[in-house]
Amino acid sequence: MSTDNSRQIPQLEKILNIRFSDQELLSTAITHSSYANRHKSLQIPDNERLEFFGDAVLKLIVSEYLYIRFPDHREGDLTKMRAQIVSDKTLAQLSANLGLGTFLRLSLSEQRTGGYTRVSNLANVFEAVLGAIYLDAGLETAREFVLRQLHTLPHLITAEPEISDYKSYLQEFLQQKRSDLPDYRVCKEDGPAHQKTFHVEATIQVNTRTYTATGIGASKKEAEQAAAAAIIGQLDRDPV
Repeated sequence: MSTDNSRQIPQLEKILNIRFSDQELLSTAITHSSYANRHKSLQIPDNERLEFFGDAVLKLIVSEYLYIRFPDHREGDLTKMRAQIVSDKTLAQLSANLGLGTFLRLSLSEQRTGGYTRVSNLANVFEAVLGAIYLDAGLETAREFVLRQLHTLPHLITAEPEISDYKSYLQEFLQQKRSDLPDYRVCKEDGPAHQKTFHVEATIQVNTRTYTATGIGASKKEAEQAAAAAIIGQLDRDPV
């Protein structure tokens, strides 16, 4: 990508639904260390400091939300719920849903090895963007942003018992509805053979409604589980 990302920032602001007073913060948030190192002469800062800060902001917001939402839950239960929400897997899914990977500024070598869709990069850029939002607009805007994203995966923030196998759960649900089983399709693979990232699209039909979602993971099985979880999230928002 070009060192000039002036066209990217307004597009990203639109996706985030947040207008930045200091757009340089957002520019830094999407700058991977490989890109900054490749352009050392320009002294471009990378997003690692914002990632560090955004991680703390995320844990505060999620902890506050869980503490208020579930007053009867013990510390151990809240800790488990928070760990699932702030995991790289979840953050990468949220990041992919927003399309943050397409805005990442990466070196050519990082691009060639699948950097745009690598789980760690997606999780890190989500945290960095959150850090930038907090520094630019404050805690309330950051909180609204995080909760808006979490509600796209509602299974993460319910009091229901944790589902360990989303594919089996979805299959059982469809069998109860006398519907066809899900169709899972690998729609994309990125990265070298030893470090691939898989994108799997899941599709189901319940009554006359069709639901489709994409999951990402380090294996086909993990990506299928993520896609099934996303479908369950859609069903939670639109019960059938």
